[in-house]
Amino acid sequence: MSLSHAILNNSSTPATTLTHLLENVNQILKRTRGEMFASLEQALHQAFAEAERQCMQQLMEEFDWDYPGFHSGGEHYVYSSRSPKRYMTVAGEVTIERTLYRTERNGPTYCPLELNTGLIEGFWTPQAAKQAIHLVSQLTPVEAEGIFKEFGLMAPSKSSLDRLPKKISQLWENNRLTLDETLQSAFEIPEEARTCAISLDGVLIPTRYTRVIASDSRWAEACCGTVSFFDAQGDLISTRYLARMPEHKKKTLKNQLAQQIEYICNTRPDLQLVKVADGARDNWTFLNGQIKQGESVLDFYHAVEHLFNALQSVHPKNSSQLYEAFRKYRRILLNDDKGISKIINHLRYQIRKHPKHKKLKTELTYFTRNKKRCEYARLKAEKKPIGSGIVEAACKSVVQMRLKRSGQHWDDDGGQAILTFRSILLSKQLDTAWEEVKKFYFRPIEPPQNVVKFRGK
Repeated sequence: MSLSHAILNNSSTPATTLTHLLENVNQILKRTRGEMFASLEQALHQAFAEAERQCMQQLMEEFDWDYPGFHSGGEHYVYSSRSPKRYMTVAGEVTIERTLYRTERNGPTYCPLELNTGLIEGFWTPQAAKQAIHLVSQLTPVEAEGIFKEFGLMAPSKSSLDRLPKKISQLWENNRLTLDETLQSAFEIPEEARTCAISLDGVLIPTRYTRVIASDSRWAEACCGTVSFFDAQGDLISTRYLARMPEHKKKTLKNQLAQQIEYICNTRPDLQLVKVADGARDNWTFLNGQIKQGESVLDFYHAVEHLFNALQSVHPKNSSQLYEAFRKYRRILLNDDKGISKIINHLRYQIRKHPKHKKLKTELTYFTRNKKRCEYARLKAEKKPIGSGIVEAACKSVVQMRLKRSGQHWDDDGGQAILTFRSILLSKQLDTAWEEVKKFYFRPIEPPQNVVKFRGK
């Protein structure tokens, strides 16, 4: 089969590139007496960066074809045109003239180079896109753009950095159930783990919704979930994070957590499961409804806040009596085997003395409703967690630090793109997730038989 146009033999190009690099390095080394070290350091970096870009361009060109037509996967591909296009690599931007094909007249074009290399969104090489996702999950596109420029290799624009996670997130959400199973099974359960704790919580974020609640607020509650593992001494080993944009009753997050716990319980039935959350009824409707296993624990620090509120209603504000009473009953709640019963009895006694104090009755109801979840002395002795600090920290580290910066307002697509990859990154699962992302874009076309398979070969 004849080619549609001549292909130049570029087999000497890599050697030429390295020869040119060596010449540049030698010239820089000869300038040591006439220039400052900082400028020489920058020149050396730029020389290697340019050589790397040339090598990346040569490597990508090897995946381009130039056949008049061929059959692959039951389709007949017909030569359409050749045109140059810019691509972003880890070494920087390169421009490659590549071949386009069609399977039908006036139909969409296909680029073997992009499909055979698995280019992300027709622009990014897989490793370049991964680095961009890694950085934009932690910083704004403007900040990420500045950092990439400072590195002196690839320098994507802020608009490209803004679009990338949204595009990948759309594919992720369309395949989320399968991907969730992959990540939950890939998350390593430490051998030394003895306890698994599940928690969930919410945090308000600024949104672009025109009407979230009746008062027309533009704030809505994003949600976080954590699955953590503790050793025999009660020390934290590792945590998997999950986060979702605002959704009614946190439906998606709850399903993710329930599936993760089911997998863990089937894989490690020896683990003790502890469900830790604040006193919100919706949390416990889920934790005791969808997750039947495990022991329920009211977050100790939320319980302490309610204890302080109760004592405030019977002692002068900011008085020594208030703080003395608070320290006394806090110790009882934490260390006494019958601590919760003593707290409830004390509040009942105070209500008899102060029958008109509505706050006392409210807090008594709170402790009575959560009595079975407040056996902190026993839980401590068994080296089990008693606080939901991990998920509260997740609300800050996963959500607030990235989505509550000055002037930010989020829609579902943009916010979820950040939360998905930020939670994956903090769970140390980016490598696993990225292997799945690459599968969306790697769609190799089978080359023709008995002819030159790739350009330059």
